[in-house]
Amino acid sequence: MDIKEQALLKHYYDKLCDGTFDEKDGYAFLLLIRSQCDKNSCIRELADFVMQRDRYDGHIKEHIFTSRKKFEQIGKTKAAIRINDVFTFKEIKSELNKTLADCQLAVLNNEEINAFITSVISILQQVKIMVDEDGSAASREIGKLFFAVSQKQIILMAEIEVSQNFLKKTNVVFPVLTANNNYADIKKQDRFDTPYLFVDEVVEIMNHEGKLEISIPGE
Repeated sequence: MDIKEQALLKHYYDKLCDGTFDEKDGYAFLLLIRSQCDKNSCIRELADFVMQRDRYDGHIKEHIFTSRKKFEQIGKTKAAIRINDVFTFKEIKSELNKTLADCQLAVLNNEEINAFITSVISILQQVKIMVDEDGSAASREIGKLFFAVSQKQIILMAEIEVSQNFLKKTNVVFPVLTANNNYADIKKQDRFDTPYLFVDEVVEIMNHEGKLEISIPGE
């Protein structure tokens, strides 16, 4: 990393630390931090996904398709299915702080890490999930990622087509990445705190006077 890149990284790092960070800063921050990460680190994977979007073909996509296969096994096995986030908060915090330390920057606290993850979730909404058709050079859209929010959580949610037999297909929805909702006062939909899923609206994580806010079109 040359001196100019260091200065740019420090700029966005300072914004994250002083509470003036938003999702646009998150995009630039990921672009700069990517080259400093280990090749197989979760931060590198998140950065690649953000930059490549539906052209991305790495670990996160593999995780989504592995989760899809679990749903396709419903009715074929008695085992309960469990869907986990692709990366835990602890994994992201550890890898990001390790990379920052390598860049001679102080580690981030939990609130700052949460703001970073929230920005990544927002950036990745509306990414199409594509699959290569057998015998064809063309790809087909079988799902999409959406922004979701509940009283307690902010979630990157995947909605994807699954086949339960050769003829019947349906869509399932499951979480890919999760952050704490420290930014919006959301009323519970039900006792399970089922998240609100934004399919048609594009949500933006903005910063207003040093506080992250969830901006929803029309509200």
